[in-house]
Amino acid sequence: MILDHISEIDSVFEYIENKKTLVIPILCNNFKHASINKMCCIYIYTEDDVERIIPFYHTEQLQSFSEHVQRFLDLENVFVYDKKQWLQLNGNANVFDIKTLWWYTYNESYDENHYFTPAHQFYWRRHTALDQVNSIVPLQQHLAMCQKIRKYAWPMCMNAKLDDSYLKFNSIYPEVYSQIESNGLCVTDEFRMPEIMTDNFVYSQYNYHTLTGRPSNAYRGFNYAAMNKEDGTRSAFVSRFEKGALFEMDFDAYHVRLIAKLIGYNLPGGSIHTYFGKFYFDTEDLTEEQYEQSKQITFRLLYGGIDKEFLEIPFFRKVNDFVYELWSKCKNRSYVETPILKRKIYKENITNITANKLFNYFLQALETEVSTPKLQQVLEYLNGYESKLILYTYDSILLDVDYSEAKQILPEIINIMQRGNFPVKCKVGGIYSQMSSITL
Repeated sequence: MILDHISEIDSVFEYIENKKTLVIPILCNNFKHASINKMCCIYIYTEDDVERIIPFYHTEQLQSFSEHVQRFLDLENVFVYDKKQWLQLNGNANVFDIKTLWWYTYNESYDENHYFTPAHQFYWRRHTALDQVNSIVPLQQHLAMCQKIRKYAWPMCMNAKLDDSYLKFNSIYPEVYSQIESNGLCVTDEFRMPEIMTDNFVYSQYNYHTLTGRPSNAYRGFNYAAMNKEDGTRSAFVSRFEKGALFEMDFDAYHVRLIAKLIGYNLPGGSIHTYFGKFYFDTEDLTEEQYEQSKQITFRLLYGGIDKEFLEIPFFRKVNDFVYELWSKCKNRSYVETPILKRKIYKENITNITANKLFNYFLQALETEVSTPKLQQVLEYLNGYESKLILYTYDSILLDVDYSEAKQILPEIINIMQRGNFPVKCKVGGIYSQMSSITL
């Protein structure tokens, strides 16, 4: 039913109390980032097969319910259609994410594109300039869309096993990546897609429901995870502060150090590539050319398979043993568990699987499971400061730093990132395409 009268609001909250509940927020504009959006209406479905749709900003509503939006966003222990989006609307963090549950249950990313009705597509095409276009899409069409979502989501909610792995993921990942997205990135008029700019800001969108859990990051056709360093794309990204700069921290030989921890190998201090180069070239003093070759050889061995002659090097012998132990486990059980969260990656989901491909997927999962808690700590530390964490890309982070805070915050953030013996290299610059190395 569609809520018509303000007097019904309290009864809704009373009714859903202690009932298993599905909540689907509907944004005012699907082509506007959730962090700068509003809820047009909200769909609520309870376990006794009662459904409601409550309009907040819609042309069909008889009364205004907008002052009650936050009451709905404060709901706890409900299943929410997209927790990351929910948090960006200022929703309560103590909810269960449907999209993550789908990923855990079916081992695939949630595909929402088939839920939209022909009416949605019609209004979106006709009214591209209307900021709150979903406010004129008929409520019955929003209801039909939500019913389709419910058809697939609800059986999963009823039978869901909210194990420790899901609960830990659900408590960390949506919140971390929603905050980074909401911080936005400041750009100049040179930015190549002005249609996704809002007041000189653009917003990223992380998808962490990939096979390995390593998040992709693209929004409306712009790929933030693969910005070209050579074609001028990065030259549009600048600091939001009049006196500020972009500050990048890049893990040094991140995967090599992660693997070393995985196999229990103690790497020495100093340059990893110098260390391995001494084995490769049988010399104590590497030339610049040998150093670069050392990097290439190491990555080729780790990602492409270890050649027999390199098994004499203790590190690679242990890596090779680990790869085939992992492969044996996968063949016996048809899955492997990620190192920290113990999330299952199933053999059947990896196309043309080999021992080395499985290891690469496992390593990407480890990378994300180590990095994301670090991002969480950085965000918690920055709470109360003006400086922002604005981008995470696999082995690096990008900060937008107010000069007045730099001396205080940067040493602590470096400390957070380097915990566990993961040294970082730092760069600073007023423009993302013009970053210079710096030592703190």
